[in-house]
Amino acid sequence: MSSGAATDTIVAPATPVGRSALAILRIDGPRSAEILSQLAGIHAEERVATLTHIHNSGDVLDECVAVRYASPRSFTGNDMVELTLHGNPVLIERVLRAALELGARLAEPGEFTERAVLNGKMDLVQAESIADLIAARTPLQAKLSLHNLDGLLSRTASRIRESLLSVISRLEAALDFSDEGYEFIGRDEVTKTVESAIDSCSTLRETFRRGRATTRGLSAVILGRPNAGKSALLNRLVGSDRAIVTPIPGTTRDIVRETIEIGGLPVTLADTAGLRDSTDAVEEMGVERARQAAGGADLVLYLVDAAAGLTSEDREELARLEGNDVLEVFTKIDLAAAPAGETGISVATGAGVRELLTMLDGIVRERFAVPEEAPTIVNERQSQAVGECQSALDEALHSLREGLDDQIVLVDLYRAANALGILVGAITRDEILDAIFSKFCIGK
Repeated sequence: MSSGAATDTIVAPATPVGRSALAILRIDGPRSAEILSQLAGIHAEERVATLTHIHNSGDVLDECVAVRYASPRSFTGNDMVELTLHGNPVLIERVLRAALELGARLAEPGEFTERAVLNGKMDLVQAESIADLIAARTPLQAKLSLHNLDGLLSRTASRIRESLLSVISRLEAALDFSDEGYEFIGRDEVTKTVESAIDSCSTLRETFRRGRATTRGLSAVILGRPNAGKSALLNRLVGSDRAIVTPIPGTTRDIVRETIEIGGLPVTLADTAGLRDSTDAVEEMGVERARQAAGGADLVLYLVDAAAGLTSEDREELARLEGNDVLEVFTKIDLAAAPAGETGISVATGAGVRELLTMLDGIVRERFAVPEEAPTIVNERQSQAVGECQSALDEALHSLREGLDDQIVLVDLYRAANALGILVGAITRDEILDAIFSKFCIGK
């Protein structure tokens, strides 16, 4: 996509397909004003909403509000037109086809935002934040996306990069004037700057687990022996009879999933097969799937029937989960009390369920949610870029401490600065742009 002609005039709906009160059609490129003039017979003033009619071949297609933006004062930085139409898919399609007939082409996914990046209207981190903001399912997810869209992460990465570029320029000057004996920067100052940059990169990398959890949501698996109350708890938490509940052991065979909000994040709960040895091949497959799901989960709720107590089989299963975040929950406390100090609930009476949700809310906020106003890495691309920077800085610091030549130090400092340049888009690569914007919706 990025290799295509950025001078083309492109068109696409900027609102979702379907019936609605209003819909926006966006036209971007050098012919956008001309196409508006041909469609509406007007030359709209810049940044002034104009009520007009759209015509094609003598037919009135719709009455709309047109706004013309002149370069560079637009979302993309190009000449651009936005038409606010009535939200009937038939009308939108007719106006879209009319624009295509007049020389525009259909925009590719993310092409409007890509143009904004290439024209310096935003950086890559901000562009990725737009996609995350559109996909946000909770207020906390939206808040993180807005922080990064506002440039919180970008400013942090840029400050680190600028400090490195300052050191690079002074080391380069020292090399250029080495015969004259000038020293533009001392080794101690270089070392101090590199150490500070390493600390900053390390702090950023530590945010990745929380950032990824906040943008993607979490998975929580409900695990336990048969009839421990797993399906009943799922139904209670999601507020509907999503899973079948019977006194017959082995009822649940496959995994049943539902998503609820806990601690400000979407958490996908998974009800699983009861853990036991079975001669039933289907049930045995369900047990194995349950164990696999638990192994990859962010959080495991391990349920124990309070009347039966913690059995040797339970202890074996808990040993398998070593290294996972596991919360033991004793169920059916209306029939038998939970051990002292343990979490207990009764789905039948509701006892302890609210307290369990409060506990889960705290766990999610403490272990997974992003702190307020903190620059946060949210995806693998960003993490790899910061990791590459930190690796290069570690090499540079080693060279400094070993007393190696400034030219060797410069190689790693350039590598570190370039990694952060790729992070924010100061240095662009076609394959990176393609990977990012191909995931966007058409019209954004």
